[in-house]
Amino acid sequence: MGDPDDRGPGETVPDEDEILTEVESIALTPTEHQRVKDLVNGEQMSRFRNHDRRYLVAGAGGETGAATRRKTVYDLLDERTDPPAMATRLEDYGLTPEEIELWVRVFDILCGRASHIVAVVEDFDGGYVWELGLLFAPEYRPKVWVLKRRYSDDDTERDRYDNGMAASHVTALLTGDRCVEWETAADLPVVVEEIP
Repeated sequence: MGDPDDRGPGETVPDEDEILTEVESIALTPTEHQRVKDLVNGEQMSRFRNHDRRYLVAGAGGETGAATRRKTVYDLLDERTDPPAMATRLEDYGLTPEEIELWVRVFDILCGRASHIVAVVEDFDGGYVWELGLLFAPEYRPKVWVLKRRYSDDDTERDRYDNGMAASHVTALLTGDRCVEWETAADLPVVVEEIP
């Protein structure tokens, strides 16, 4: 599966069936398969499995403002104590950007093990759009909460979410009572409280 950031103008994000087919068809080398097994059976995953509430926090990564806001959500969920909770992100497993096939496999496994999947969405631009497609899978949809950034003017809103294919396969995630909108980082503690 190629890096979604490498798509040229006019290329579309794959739909739900294409994403699921690609995830299922990823062929790992024996070394890659062992690496996934080691991650899945490692200390981080063991700690994750031992909590009643297990939050997988998806969204923008790297050194960006969006990644900082996603980290705020991660910290707020990880600090919950009644009952004890744990938040995790793909970054917590030490995968490198060159290991995209492993990211997909580990993300899929984490989705299955999480009690709640929280997507922090500020746009439909970037490498995490494939994660949103995977969250649309029927087995994960009931666990998904979306914290969608709302922009103060309609032009900016359209510009940030102007990816027709991404919008079409995550529309179900962006409607209903499990999609909560926010405008500024100051809103995040309030909207996170809506997530059980």
